Amino acid sequence: MRSVEGKKQRDLSPEAFAELAARFAQVTLDLGTGDGAFVLRQARAEPDRLCIGLDAVADAMAESARRARAKPAKGGAANALYIVARAEDLPAELTGRCDLITVNYPWGSLLKAVTQPQPEVLAGIAACARPGARIALLINLAPFEDPDQRDRLGLCELDAELAEQRLRPTYRAAGLEIDGIELHLGALPERTSWGRRLVVGSRRKTLEITAIKSS
Repeated sequence: MRSVEGKKQRDLSPEAFAELAARFAQVTLDLGTGDGAFVLRQARAEPDRLCIGLDAVADAMAESARRARAKPAKGGAANALYIVARAEDLPAELTGRCDLITVNYPWGSLLKAVTQPQPEVLAGIAACARPGARIALLINLAPFEDPDQRDRLGLCELDAELAEQRLRPTYRAAGLEIDGIELHLGALPERTSWGRRLVVGSRRKTLEITAIKSS
């Protein structure tokens, strides 16, 4: 597993990660974290929680990773960790570690994986969760409402009713029991920089999906 430390990366051995995770009672994993600012804010607010941001693009996380390494008095957070990996190929070290997994306004292959959905990707996400862990997704519905963009991204139509029909059984098969599907119009409480650009001041629709990892 490779971690991001500012502009540098380093190998984090399974033993080193296990030692780090053992210091915390709770672990959050933010998939497709982008610039990682959400993870850094969360880590600062909950110093007893290990907050992990995972993204395939290391450079995007570099600034937040650099800030996390600062002293606490200067906004640092030793409990923030940034990992370079694809959500479709999650590190084995994360298996069974997380009590909360977030996916905030995914794009590209991750968006397709969680909304089509792709059983093998869902199974990988579920494998990272402890029994009873929560999974929380925020989905921007704009690409699904534009036929040209939907076709270009290889997406199917999606709304709250279709999510109920199509996602619930596939998530359940992966070990994730959906317990909430809610449609929001306009701005939500800000979780990520990307999400803020998408919805603040707009009338865009966001589909919020929550699920629980079955035992």
